[in-house]
Amino acid sequence: MSSSVPQIHLNKVETQIVNLLNEYTRYFNEHKTSATQQPLELRITGGWVRDKLLGRESHDIDIGIDHLSGVEFVTQLQEYIKAQNGGQSVDSGIYKIEKNPEKSKHLETCTTKLFGFSIDFVNLRSEKYAEDSRIPEIEVGTAEEDAFRRDATLNSLFYNLTTGKVEDFTGRGLQDLHDGILRTPLDPRKTFLDDPLRCLRLIRFASTYNFRIDELALAAMREDEIKQKLREKISRERINVEFKKIIMGKNPVYGLRLIDDVGFYQLFECEQPGYEAGNEAMKAALKELVQRYGSVEQELNNNETLSRLLDAVYSSDISKQSLFLNLILYPWRDEKIVIGKPSVPVPSRVVQDALRMQLKIKHLVGLCCSTLEQYDSTYVQWNNIARSELATKLLIPYREEWRLMLLTNIIVSIFRNPQNIHELIDNGAKFVNYVESQNLQDAHNTKLLLNGKEVATALNRNPGPWLPEVNAKLLTWQLDHPSGSKQDMEAYLHSISG
Repeated sequence: MSSSVPQIHLNKVETQIVNLLNEYTRYFNEHKTSATQQPLELRITGGWVRDKLLGRESHDIDIGIDHLSGVEFVTQLQEYIKAQNGGQSVDSGIYKIEKNPEKSKHLETCTTKLFGFSIDFVNLRSEKYAEDSRIPEIEVGTAEEDAFRRDATLNSLFYNLTTGKVEDFTGRGLQDLHDGILRTPLDPRKTFLDDPLRCLRLIRFASTYNFRIDELALAAMREDEIKQKLREKISRERINVEFKKIIMGKNPVYGLRLIDDVGFYQLFECEQPGYEAGNEAMKAALKELVQRYGSVEQELNNNETLSRLLDAVYSSDISKQSLFLNLILYPWRDEKIVIGKPSVPVPSRVVQDALRMQLKIKHLVGLCCSTLEQYDSTYVQWNNIARSELATKLLIPYREEWRLMLLTNIIVSIFRNPQNIHELIDNGAKFVNYVESQNLQDAHNTKLLLNGKEVATALNRNPGPWLPEVNAKLLTWQLDHPSGSKQDMEAYLHSISG
């Protein structure tokens, strides 16, 4: 990167925010600063600066304050705005995120809205370590101290609101941003021991921006002590946030490759015993995924039909997350954890307890993994079975996620039989085209031509436990006779009722 410091160009709303904050800062320094108190200076910190320098718009604005707490600053800012606007305010309330040193949240963050943007206000901070403590002492610090305590040099860049210039206190942030290198400002071990979640943040940034993680940082991540601190200090909920962003990013396989490279298999561990039997198989599945998924994805995209299928799965957050979890956890498909009755499939337990994913993803991954073999035994002969069997075994159990299940099965089949990749892709495309030509893509929403009351009336019986079995037969008949009428179904109903 050239020696000249790049300029950041503000959009209209950012200009309004900066002008307002500068206006209030001047007012504060003129009217509220005592003779012994240093004047306030505000900076936008971290991700917003990085993204603006990369030419990306960002709504993630964090304001670093040097001599006043976030709560004090925002409270007084609100009073100033109201006074200037005849009691009217451009913000809408404030709330605090409390500090929690045990979880590496050390100072309060205060959030408010300005011109429609949610903005975080927090003190610039410094960190001091005691040799016998894993929790650093956090104090209000200078901008330089704050820059060196951050996760990466390219996230340590500040935008000074007063001067309108980018500040690079580590001396490496601008160059590392230019080179696409994620490097910790301080020794990576110290950086990660303070907040082990920074390991996952660096992996997330690498996969999001296609950056490279510095070898010293990767070496520190591989250390058992760092992995243990990740277990001890970071909640599963915070891990979930980073893991989801990795999966939902532009290059999830790169992120998973880094997770495999440093050996963060603990992300998929749950506290209850019972998953150990498939642990090595899961690691092998993750390695296979990161090594081969890219080429498989390319082959899928080369097929117009399966490219549409892949796009449909990727377009849903739930489907995309579930797909990658299926491909990592399917080796545990036959394993169960007994917690009361009934027993719980290990993939479901991992998704719920270890990764803290939402319930729908838990159920989806559990369903897909536990039925994978059964599904495949029917799928391999799909063009030789009745329309009703195809629908009731390959579509309806998975409802709108039948595409997810199909894609999971195709990819796992390719992993198992790479020499048959083109045959498997061709067969998958034919299956999708058949489903669509038969209007079966919404088979799970099929409504019987005769409702329950009409069935009971036709048979002169009261509705009861017998009805679901009869309805299942009627559904099979309707699926095999898509042009049938209500009268045709009623005739069939009488024929099976004797």
